[in-house]
Parts: sequence; structure tokens; C-alpha cells
Amino acid sequence: MAAEKARYFLEQSIPELREFEKKKIFTKQEITAITKKRSDFELRINASGCSPNDFTRYAQYEMNVESLYRKRIARLGIRARLHYGARRIFFILDRATRKFPGEIPLWMQYIEFAKREKANGVLAKTLAAALKLHPAKPALWIYAARHAVEHNSDITEGRSYMQRGLRFCKRSKELWREYAKLEMVFVAKVFLRRKVLGIDQPKKSADQMDEDEDENMWKLPEITGEDFETAKNDKSLDTIALENADTNPALNGALAIAIFDQAMKEIPRNVDFAAEFYDLFAQFHQLKCYARLQEHVVRYCLEVAPKNAKALWLGIELPLRDVETSDPVFPGRLSTALAGMAAAVAETDAKSELYLFFASYFTQLLKDSPELDEGIRKAITASLVKYYKAAEKEGETSPELYARWVEFMTLRGKKEEAERIAQRGLERYPQCFQ
Repeated sequence: MAAEKARYFLEQSIPELREFEKKKIFTKQEITAITKKRSDFELRINASGCSPNDFTRYAQYEMNVESLYRKRIARLGIRARLHYGARRIFFILDRATRKFPGEIPLWMQYIEFAKREKANGVLAKTLAAALKLHPAKPALWIYAARHAVEHNSDITEGRSYMQRGLRFCKRSKELWREYAKLEMVFVAKVFLRRKVLGIDQPKKSADQMDEDEDENMWKLPEITGEDFETAKNDKSLDTIALENADTNPALNGALAIAIFDQAMKEIPRNVDFAAEFYDLFAQFHQLKCYARLQEHVVRYCLEVAPKNAKALWLGIELPLRDVETSDPVFPGRLSTALAGMAAAVAETDAKSELYLFFASYFTQLLKDSPELDEGIRKAITASLVKYYKAAEKEGETSPELYARWVEFMTLRGKKEEAERIAQRGLERYPQCFQ
């Protein structure tokens, strides 16, 4: 039975192979080798013990043949049909997903190939079939949403995929996070379009516009050069770009906040998950709404977990986010952060974790800021010494804290003291330094 099926499918490729030989695209020996390889694959996938990997390897082999075919006809200057190979590969992948509908990698190979071939009809059909069979797989919904936005320039369709996915995967952290990211990337593209239209800045010369565009192209996450050109030429963004950025919920962060709030309802009181949104919003610091978004996350964390070390640290760090040490406002922000740390130490039940957050952040800041104002350096150094000693005295240390402490003392040029601290760390945590 398997041999009969294999023979039947091989017969379908005979006209194609004859054309290859007639036009001298492949030699007779190469065609013989291709035929033998196809025969082996067909026998394997039609046998009762075949595996998804057999289909994967077969499809990959045909992709390699197709790639060589296209290179040959380009080099020889032959006018030939380009659909033969793609059609065969689609047929193999279709058979694969029918035989192994539960194998996500096969569906993704099918989808990616359709995307590469720009076969939009096949892509839409395959994606719909995959989502219908696997509605509880967040990765598929995320892929569909990204494709809708990045390739179809359709944010409405992208949102629809995310919302449908969340009906099936309400507790998927990845899906909630990617939904918020999708909205933020869209807002970033709209603001790029506003710059192109001259809405958010005075008109400049063409050279100045190009310089600004190059800067923004790198500062906004997920915005590549291709994305920038899309935003520059995408007239579909014009309508929303012309609206008031302060009152439109799609531009002022209201949608991202709504997504965050709903995510917290589905996965409540999870400070680590909330902190992922905090870090996500921090990537979009060029947007007007990003500070408001971060403040909203911090308020939520402190409200649901007022003694949680991570929540307290986010509140301490917030005033210093995206403020250069040379900025005139930095000393005032630093004072606020240090006062916040003093209050947090008295509040938290997890001092060890809070001490480590503080030590890691400010030790790294000193390391990265060799030209820091001397008065500011002394204030930070005094605070670090205070909390390192307090942690050791209170028994709230950790191997990581000792490592930061040694780094801090080495940075100050106090190598002998750093060695003594390292020795105390080894004595307290011998199992961690074996």
C-alpha cells in the first residue's frame, strides 16, 4: 500500500522532471538522484511508522532543490515556471499537518514557508486551521497578531487575534505581555509618522529630518529600518497620527494600562509578573506616556504587596529611571531614592532581597560613571557602606550580596578589605563557592 502511494505521488512529478532535463536545468544524473531521494521520502512518509521528522526532512530537501532550481534558471537566463517547487512543498506540508495535526513545529514550518513565498491565501488558510486546532497555544496567537500588524498593517486585526487568544489562554503571561507590547510598538510607529508629518516638532531641513529619523530608528524597540520606512510611507497611520495624542486612548497609554489591569485581574498579586510590564514600558522611554505607565505599575505593586522587596525597589528606582547622572535634576532624584530606601528597609520583611537590589543598582552606577560628581559619589558610597554593613549585621546577606560588596570595595581601590569581605562570604556560604 505504501509503495503504491509512493509510486502515485512520484508519477505526478514526471512532467516537471522532464522539463528540467529538456531545458538542461538539471543533468540526467541529478534528476536520477532527485527521483531516488523523493522515492525514499515517499516510501518513508507513507509507511505506518513514519514520524513528523520524516515530513520535516522531506520538505527541507524539496526547499533545497527549489532553491538550486531558481539559482540555475537565473544563471542560465531561462524563462521557466517558478510555481512547481513551491506547489510540491505546500503539498508535502499539507499532508504533514493532516497526518500529524498536533505537531506545532510542522504547522510553523508550513506557515513560515507560505510567508516566505508570499502566498497570502495559503498563509491565511493555514494560520486559521492551526488556530482552530490549537486555540490554547499562545505562540500561535502571538504570531498571527504580529503578522497582521507587521505585514498587513492592520492593528485592528492584530488586536482581534490577541483578544481571541486571551479568551482561551487567560492566564498566559506571555500573551498578556505581548499584547501590551503590540500596543506600544503601534504607538511608537504612530509617533514616528507624526514626526514625518511635522506634527510633534518644528519643520526642519531634509538633512536634519534624516538625522532625526536615524536616531529614532534605533531608540524605539522593535522598530527596524524597514519599520521606519513603513511608518514613513504608511498612509493608514495618518488618521490616528493627526489626532490629539493626549486624549486618544490609543496614543496616551490608556489601552496599555487597560491591558495591564486586566492581566493583573487574571493573574493577581504577582509582583514579578507586574515587573515584567514595568521593564517592557521602560523600553519605550521616547514616548510621552511611558512614565505614566511605569507609575501605574508601581502603584499597583505597592498596593497589593506593600512589603514586597521587588515592589518597594521599583518605587525606589522609579525617580532615577532614564535620568543621566549629569542631569541637574539627578541630585534631587537621588535624594528621593535614598529616602525611599530608608523607608522601605523599615517596611519590608525581605530585607536581604531589598539590600541586594540596592547594592547591585548603585554599585553598577558607580562603575559606569567614572566622571560622577564627587559629592554625589560620596553620598552613594556612604549609603552603600551603610547597607552592606547593615545586611551583614542583621544576617540578611546572600552570596550575591557578598559578590557585589567585594566588587564595590575593589572599585574603591580597597583590595585588602575586599579580600576580608570575600573571606567572610566564603565562611558564611561555603557551599556556594566550591
